[in-house]
Amino acid sequence: MKQETLTKREARFVEAYLDTGEAEAGALAAGYCPSRAKTAGEKLLERPAVRQAISRALQTRPMGREITEQTVLRELSAIAFSDFTDYVQVEDGAVRITDSRTLDYGHRAAIAAVKEAGKGVEIKLHDKQKALELLVKYLGLFEEKEPGDKALHVVFDCPEEWAE
Repeated sequence: MKQETLTKREARFVEAYLDTGEAEAGALAAGYCPSRAKTAGEKLLERPAVRQAISRALQTRPMGREITEQTVLRELSAIAFSDFTDYVQVEDGAVRITDSRTLDYGHRAAIAAVKEAGKGVEIKLHDKQKALELLVKYLGLFEEKEPGDKALHVVFDCPEEWAE
């Protein structure tokens, strides 16, 4: 397979796409205007040179992405704030499953498994409660007074006259 050379814009797209997993974010990073970024990103993913570059990068980079604090927080947030209505809609008693090609990276990251189940499909999301616990711990929202005794720490920022 002949290796094609990427333009500078395509190279920027590939790097951003590998970091975010989202075509639209990659297109924005490559300099496309926001109103055209989604379409541009989808078209870029169809180009053979871009697909080859992504494939090569995925073979040499673990998980195709650099592991940073931000990528870990993004993954946990995707799981913690996932909602079943992003994946299925119930209309007139019928369940309709969202086309997976329309899901962005964050929505795909929240899915633990998809399998055929009887006459339908079962979609299992990652443990939302565990992701929320990890985010709360990271953000320091719980104070431990004694081992095992946890209290939610809430700070209200209000005008001084309200405090009276």
